[in-house]
Amino acid sequence: MLLTAILIGGCGTARREPVAAEISPRRPVAVVIDTVISGSVLGHALREPVGLAADRQGVLYVTDAGNQRILQFSSDLKPMREIGGYGSEPGQFDRPGYLALDNSLALVVVDGGNRRLARYDSRLNFFAEIRLEDDEDLLKYGYPSGVAVTDYGEVWVADRQNNRIALFDNQARFERFVGDFGYTGGQLRGPEKILRDGRGGFIVCDAGNSRLVAYDEYGNFSRELKSADFDYPAAAAVDHLGWLWIVDGSSNRLDCLSLQSEPILAVGQRLPGADGSLRSPSDVVVMDGNRIVISDTGNNRLLVGRIIYGES
Repeated sequence: MLLTAILIGGCGTARREPVAAEISPRRPVAVVIDTVISGSVLGHALREPVGLAADRQGVLYVTDAGNQRILQFSSDLKPMREIGGYGSEPGQFDRPGYLALDNSLALVVVDGGNRRLARYDSRLNFFAEIRLEDDEDLLKYGYPSGVAVTDYGEVWVADRQNNRIALFDNQARFERFVGDFGYTGGQLRGPEKILRDGRGGFIVCDAGNSRLVAYDEYGNFSRELKSADFDYPAAAAVDHLGWLWIVDGSSNRLDCLSLQSEPILAVGQRLPGADGSLRSPSDVVVMDGNRIVISDTGNNRLLVGRIIYGES
C-alpha cells in the first residue's frame, strides 16, 4: 500500500499558455549576465545550488543542496526566507533537488534522499508530502529527480533510478508509470528535470540519452528533441515566447531550441558578463519575460541575466 500524506494540488481553471514561438518573429540573439549571486546568503555560503522555480510575481525559489535548504528571493533578488537542515522531519532535507510550483503557487520540493515530495506554502511552511514508498513492493520507486504539476494538481515525478515517470492524482494516489528503460521513443535513461511545455504537455530531460522527450498531457510519447551539442541535458525551461532553454551538466553549455528542435542560439560555456565558464549547471528558469536564472552548481553560484530578442 502506498504511504502518503494528502497533497492537494491547484484546483483553478485549466489554462494553456500559447506557444508564441511558432508564429512570433522575435528570436533570442544573445544572453547577458547582469548579476551573480554567490557567497553568504542568510548566514551560510551558497553551496551546490540545484533546483529553481519562479512564481508569477517573480519570487525565486532555490535549492541550496549543499546546505540542505530551500531559499526564497524576492523579485529584486533579495534573500527573504529559508527552510532546511539535514534530516527527515518536516522542513528538513536529504539531498533536495528540483522544484515545481502548482496552480495555487504552493512549492513542491523533491527531497531525494528521503524519497519524498514535500509541499510548502509561499512562506515556506510545510503542510503535506508524498512518500515514495510501497509496503507491498519495496522496489517500486527509486530516487526521484524532476517534478511537475498539472493545472488540476496531478503530479509527475521522474524516477532517475528506475528510468521512468510516476504519475499521481491530485489526492497523492499513485496512478501509473510512464516510460521504461531504453533509448528510443518514450523510453528513458536517467531522467532529470520535467517541465510543462505551455500546451498542456510535458518535456522530460532524458539526460542519459542526450535528448529531451515530449509527452502529451496523457503521458503518450509525442516526439524527441535533440541537438548535436547535447551530452547530458539536465534541465530546460520554456520562455514566454515558447523558446526552449537547455543547460547541459556535462558539456557545461546553455543552448536555445524551438519546440521542434530547430537550433536558435548556441550560447556556449562562458556567458557574456559572467566571470568564468559554467561548471556542472543543474537548472534554468526564465521569468519576467526576459530574465534568465541558471544554477551554476559547480561554481556554487546563481547567474542572473537578460535574454535579448531580435526580429527574425
